[in-house]
Amino acid sequence: MKKFLVAFASVIALSGAAPAVLAAPAAPAAPAAAGAVDPQISAAVRAMFEAMKYRDIMKATFAQMEVSLPQNMRAGAIAAVNADPKLDVKAKQAKLAEMEKAVPQIGAALHTLFSDPGLMEEMLDALVPIYARTYTFDEVRQMSAFYQSPVGQKMLATTPQLMGEGMAISNQIMAPRINKLMQSLTKDARK
Repeated sequence: MKKFLVAFASVIALSGAAPAVLAAPAAPAAPAAAGAVDPQISAAVRAMFEAMKYRDIMKATFAQMEVSLPQNMRAGAIAAVNADPKLDVKAKQAKLAEMEKAVPQIGAALHTLFSDPGLMEEMLDALVPIYARTYTFDEVRQMSAFYQSPVGQKMLATTPQLMGEGMAISNQIMAPRINKLMQSLTKDARK
């Protein structure tokens, strides 16, 4: 089963069904960069994150990913198995049955990942230097004021829904293209 889970994850990574947020970074982030931030700007960025209700947005995003990723992974794996010309009908059925057994395990693993209390703090710590080098102290204060305004609050309240709808639309548009690509790659591999 573990071998299948690794293969399953590989199919998803290759198919593009997993979002970039889950991809490993090309190079590790420099933790020392967090210490190089001016404390005044760092405090302003953290205050802006509070005004943005950034933790709430991330929790909602993680919750949506926890629901959508297993569905996307299932769809990608089904397409890959069905497009594999090396498998006969019985072998495809066996692979799909094995995949269905793996989906709950993947869902549980994602839940554990997204529930890690240190994940949010690690992400915020990594984001502070990015905002601090991109925006001035005054700009961060202006953004904080916007997020505290009624329009800013509405934007924050609707962001998770918009992201969810955007992900659904993206999946609808990308799934046929990914399936076509996978079929093309499978055909090329047979040559």
